[in-house]
Amino acid sequence: MHYTNKKYSIKNFKKIYLMISANVSTGGPEALHQLGNILKNDLKKDIQIFYVPNNHNNPVHSNYKKYNLEFTNKIYDDPENLLIIPEHFYFLIEALKFNKISKAIWWLSIDNYFGSRFSFTNNKFLRSFYKIPFKLIQIFNRLTNFFFGILTIDDYLKFIYNLKNINNHDEIRQASYHFTQSDYAYNFIKNKFSYVENLSDFIRKDLFNNLEFSINNKENIICYNPKKSNEFMDYLMKNTNFKFVPLINLTNEEVIDILKKSKIYMDIGSHPGKDRLPREAALLGNCIITNKKGSAGNPKDLSIPSEFKFKENLTNLNKINNKIKLIFDDYDNEIDKFKEYLNSISKEENNFKNEIKNIFI
Repeated sequence: MHYTNKKYSIKNFKKIYLMISANVSTGGPEALHQLGNILKNDLKKDIQIFYVPNNHNNPVHSNYKKYNLEFTNKIYDDPENLLIIPEHFYFLIEALKFNKISKAIWWLSIDNYFGSRFSFTNNKFLRSFYKIPFKLIQIFNRLTNFFFGILTIDDYLKFIYNLKNINNHDEIRQASYHFTQSDYAYNFIKNKFSYVENLSDFIRKDLFNNLEFSINNKENIICYNPKKSNEFMDYLMKNTNFKFVPLINLTNEEVIDILKKSKIYMDIGSHPGKDRLPREAALLGNCIITNKKGSAGNPKDLSIPSEFKFKENLTNLNKINNKIKLIFDDYDNEIDKFKEYLNSISKEENNFKNEIKNIFI
């Protein structure tokens, strides 16, 4: 049953709970801890973190201990309280069986929601059955040199689930408030719910102890995240002579050291929300090359010049190669094209704080 809290607006809840994955350091938990920190220290709100799973022996990741946020393993189902849930934990709205507490969903991504829903609502047999059309499309795509670009399972699921409007999903209907981390997410859900507000995030510069880098130390290196690799990226790496360096199994310091040397950060994968790594790479002097999928195709979420965005098909392979060569040969002029993007990154923290104040006070 959906409990409609008419007495308490979002600006005057007594306690706010934030649901966060336990001992995980990724973009989503980072954003949620940022939100909790500002609500607690700037707005003087009563904040508690509910980590999932709630019986984890060490739920606070070392990157977030500095926030010193109180956590609990119990949520009080009270109409004076608010529970903020990231979209991929949507199923816990129903599972926890809270009827009184108000709920808010923070859409840190769109695509990940559909993947999470698919895995949670279907058994192994049904998941395999529903994937058959997707596999046939993939085969056609390979035979036609990526005619549709790169299609991921999340792309497919987004199309399937969007045939049934997400505001008809029982768990989602229980949320009274919706926040969106990206303009991509905002455009997707803005007409589906009565309360939708932008709530972005920002890059913590304290994680980059020394943001200074020397142009003279830059090398002809392309960095990429292999967790977001795909067939097109694999094809590109196999059919060019450029040096690609994967950012995996590295400490923050090691990632920073590599990005200080590289000239390009390339992300031809999925962009379910406004990703952090392109912004971090740009701060360390990298030209950013992406596809046009998800938030990467949105000029507000990724405000880099369009000449650095490519649809991932083989007809664009030469264009991508030429752009890489141009960056390597004329790095000073090419990196200068990212001034506007860097300026927007520098304003993110203030924008985030203003969004929070607009929502909660």
